[in-house]
Amino acid sequence: MKTVLQVLEATEGGTRRHLRDLVGALDPAAFRCVLAVSCRRDPDFQSDLAAWRARGLEVTELAMRRGVSPFADLAALTGLVRCVRRVRPDLIHAHSAKAGALARAAGALCRVPVVYTPHAFPFLMMEGGPRRRAFYRRVERLARRGTATVIAVSREEEAAALALGYARERVALIPNGVAPCEAGAVIVRDTAALRVGFLGRLTRQKGPDLLLDAMQEVVVHLPHVRVVIYGDGPMAAPLRARAELGPLAGHVRFAGPSAQPDAVSLLRGVDVAVVPSRWEGCPYVVLEAFQAGVPVAAAAVGGVVDLIRHGENGLCVPPEDPEALGDALLTLLRDAVLRRKLAEQGRATLADLTLAQMVSRVEQVYRGVCGEPPTEAAAR
Repeated sequence: MKTVLQVLEATEGGTRRHLRDLVGALDPAAFRCVLAVSCRRDPDFQSDLAAWRARGLEVTELAMRRGVSPFADLAALTGLVRCVRRVRPDLIHAHSAKAGALARAAGALCRVPVVYTPHAFPFLMMEGGPRRRAFYRRVERLARRGTATVIAVSREEEAAALALGYARERVALIPNGVAPCEAGAVIVRDTAALRVGFLGRLTRQKGPDLLLDAMQEVVVHLPHVRVVIYGDGPMAAPLRARAELGPLAGHVRFAGPSAQPDAVSLLRGVDVAVVPSRWEGCPYVVLEAFQAGVPVAAAAVGGVVDLIRHGENGLCVPPEDPEALGDALLTLLRDAVLRRKLAEQGRATLADLTLAQMVSRVEQVYRGVCGEPPTEAAAR
């Protein structure tokens, strides 16, 4: 049995879901998971820690910070090195940028190989300006030597890793996957009350402001359409203020934060799911919309374009283009036949995006890093 130390600082959203699913589905006869995580971003993450501890997994909390903070980073690195020396893992699996930087430094100091899943490299994120992105690119390039394998969740991330100088055999493309979900038959409502649904954090990355921009035109043409927004975040107050003005007044409902296990059932209650993100890794909300049997209109960023084939199982529009997003929403809201077609094809897409497939491929990466031969399933 191999011991894997899972390290995560970005304990919210899709990375939290990814780690929870991965740890829960890894073969316990082959891999023992130990976790080193931070709860600074989301105190609710303590519930995940409690569930892992109840299963008998060892969990260490580290005070990791998202941004560059030399003293805090040194303290976190010291704590992580202590954890590695105590646990003596066969490999470390780091998730997202801060954990990736700290884990690769700790791995080098302790001579433990590191698998790194960026979940969107920080220099692919449209924030902080070009100098900041250039800095993160240099950091990632320097950390390359301390990385046994990069697991890319999207083709964009795979291309970025190769551009950093990773050898092809050290990059594995493994998109996120979901477990089977019995959500019921596809429902297409052709009534006078249609709803557009947004589910995600109310942050600049997720683009809820772009959705409100797009909906200003939609409600002029289709005044019976409403928007429901599930989520919370730093943009909540200004978004609520905007929604009370002009043509949007009375058309937007803020439903507050939701639990991840409720995502599919919530999406079942809308007629179109919208993903207006400015950047993404491999967004679970698209997979959840497929599970729910709801057509998706999304910005063509990151792994979205790997999941959605425009006109076949969803609609993709240029990023940061509210007019194009509004046109896509109008197209879907006006055409019940198209909504059904895209929803049914979205569900069919899930056959190649299962949690079992994702975990099996991650396990093969672990075995390769540890010098084990591939299993028969991988050979096939």
